[in-house]
This record gives sequence, structure tokens and C-alpha cells, in this order.
Amino acid sequence: MNWEAVGAIGEIIGAIGVIATLGYLAIQVRHNSESMLSASELGLSERSADWMSHMTTSAELTALYDRAADEPDSLTAMERVRFKWLIGELFMIFEGYFQLYSKGRLAEDSWRDKSQSIYGLLQNPIIADWWEMRLTPFSSEFVNHINANRSDFDDSWQHVREEGIARRSAT
Repeated sequence: MNWEAVGAIGEIIGAIGVIATLGYLAIQVRHNSESMLSASELGLSERSADWMSHMTTSAELTALYDRAADEPDSLTAMERVRFKWLIGELFMIFEGYFQLYSKGRLAEDSWRDKSQSIYGLLQNPIIADWWEMRLTPFSSEFVNHINANRSDFDDSWQHVREEGIARRSAT
């Protein structure tokens, strides 16, 4: 065996090593991406749970939310401000879900349910006014998506109060 053959064998072994290393790195990057996605989804779920906890532990906030939904004209100016801040926090959570959806990291049906909630909330005159007047904290992609698809509101999506629980109507 001559030195050229030994050199060729060395190059082949080196190429196999490079390919194996690249394969290993690709698997690690995919695993890391999946971990980051899971962490993002978990973070949004925790924020959603915190928002709901906010509502369930404060009789005042629950009453404010219910009055804003049922009798929006009955709110005082300060109550309207508090309600808008409460809704702003909820929409920030929704934007997080939208960002995952727009990157293909949230299932279509999951986003559809969340977007129907957004469109349902935008039926409230206080929220509709707030949305039109205070869009700055949201990305233009989120705002444009919501505005472009607002007419896709499914009228069967209704928040029905049954023992204080909002649920999707079967009508």
C-alpha cells in the first residue's frame, strides 16, 4: 500500500467524521428548537393561567369584566380604563400565541379557537374602541392579521354564562 492510498483512506474517514458530526449537530439543534418551543408554549400557558387567576381571585375584577360584557355603558370612566388595561394584558397573551402560530409552531385549530376569542371580544364596544385607538404595543403583523380576518368571526362562538363559566356555545 502506498502513501496515496493511505491518504485517500484518511480523507474518506475524515469525511465520514464530518458527516457524522453534522448529523449529530442537526439532531441537537432540532432538539434544542423543540425544547425552546415547549418552553414558549408553557410560558404562554402560565401567563394565560395567571390572567385567569387574576380574574377568579378578585371579585372586583370579575364583576368589572362581567359588567363590561353585559352592560358596557354602565361602566364609569375609571372602570373603563381598568377594563381596557385588563383586556390589554389578555391581548398581549394572544399576540404571543399569534407569534407561535405565524412561525408554524402552534396548531391551526388551536390558533382558530384563540382568534375566535379575540374576534368575540372585539364585538364589545369598549374593546373595539380600545383596539382602534391603542394598537401601538402590538406588532404590525398581529394587528394586520386580526384586522384582515376580523370578518371571519364565527357567530356560533359565544361566551355563555353558566354558573359563572364561559364556554363555547353549541348553537
